[in-house]
Amino acid sequence: MKQIILFSICFLLAQGTNGQEQQTILTEKIDFRTSSIPLMLNFLRDLKNGEADRNQLVDIFNHPDYDYEFRRYGISSKEPLIDYFMQLNTIDEADIPTLPGRESMLKNNHKHWLAAYENPEYYQELYDRMIAVVTEDDTFDRAYALLKMGLPPDADISSIPLISTMSIGMSFGYAFDGATHVDLMGFDKHNFSVTALPELIAHEIHHIAMNRWAGSFADDFTLEELFIFMFSIEGLAIKFCNNAEGVFSKAIDSTRSAWNLSYLNERFDETYEVFENTLAKIRSGEMSGEELEEQWGKYWLNRHTDEQSPDEEPLLGQSRNYSFGNDLFGSIYDVYGAEALFDCVRHPLKATEYFRQIVAIKK
Repeated sequence: MKQIILFSICFLLAQGTNGQEQQTILTEKIDFRTSSIPLMLNFLRDLKNGEADRNQLVDIFNHPDYDYEFRRYGISSKEPLIDYFMQLNTIDEADIPTLPGRESMLKNNHKHWLAAYENPEYYQELYDRMIAVVTEDDTFDRAYALLKMGLPPDADISSIPLISTMSIGMSFGYAFDGATHVDLMGFDKHNFSVTALPELIAHEIHHIAMNRWAGSFADDFTLEELFIFMFSIEGLAIKFCNNAEGVFSKAIDSTRSAWNLSYLNERFDETYEVFENTLAKIRSGEMSGEELEEQWGKYWLNRHTDEQSPDEEPLLGQSRNYSFGNDLFGSIYDVYGAEALFDCVRHPLKATEYFRQIVAIKK
């Protein structure tokens, strides 16, 4: 049971959507839903003009796409959000409400929402550019070409909606409940070009497709196998969909710019030591499922630099599970090929054997 709980937290289990989201663009391969964005942009314009109405926000936050966000972030009450947005332009930072389990989310996002309030027309233009990219004829062909390289041949990539909102959270893109999400404001937050949207789409769909494929065997993993397996989730997504460059794992396409993980790559030796020590503790019984879950949250998912305090806005775009997962599983693909890679995903203990050989040879 402890392993299943940990698996569900880190793997973002996809169990199908609630069927209520409104459709905006329906292509042959993906249902793209964006209809909450114009509503929020209208509210920001009205707030700036002194014409905002509380009922506007009630309607906006009753939109199915925001309901999706609330479920993802575990937000049960919308009232603190409504109070916050009604005084977005006047509230003191010290008075920004906290949300259970997401204490710093609104505070960390505040400067981005202020920017949207000051210049809603900029975000209207950004929204229009995003729609233009999505409706280009070859957008999803490019996204799916990247995606399929990083999946086993029998992986299912059908019927996965893409939802975009002006997000209440800090994640740029994520996979949850059988759908994927992109934050319109995330393009600026993370200095990400709208033209690179196909890579982001492919990355999030990769998560859901891997979940579908691994669902038949991952529930039977031991704690040690589960720990190793979890690195394949983000590691393979950035390897194949984002062209990440690691210490041992090479960018999949030399003709494209590689995703820069330099800060984390420079700390590979420390990360690898923590990885091996964790494996040893799990094998000896010194580390329980609860302790591994705590370590995963505090260490592997941490996006703060060494110089930062935990209450500061994270400076890193990715956490250690991304960079180490890319090296661990990505280098196996580089050296041994796709068949060996997906065999290692199925049998995670093999992954450590292969990787130790790669590290020993290349060091």
